[in-house]
Amino acid sequence: MANAKVVAGATRLKQTIRVLNDHWMLTEATWTDSVRKRFEDRHLAPLSSAVESAVIGLQKLADVLDQVRRDCSDRSESL
Repeated sequence: MANAKVVAGATRLKQTIRVLNDHWMLTEATWTDSVRKRFEDRHLAPLSSAVESAVIGLQKLADVLDQVRRDCSDRSESL
């Protein structure tokens, strides 16, 4: 079940970044200066790509855990 937790974590991470981006868009109506743009460029833009990379890594980890589980169960059956 470890891989199910990994997949759940990746899903939660994707949902959280979506919520953050949605809330960030709401600030556009009242915060329009250069500080907002700088914050977005320095913090939010890199965060989105980092989350994408993390989700891809978590999905690969879940695949590896599935393979390990299959390999271990095959080995125990042959003993």
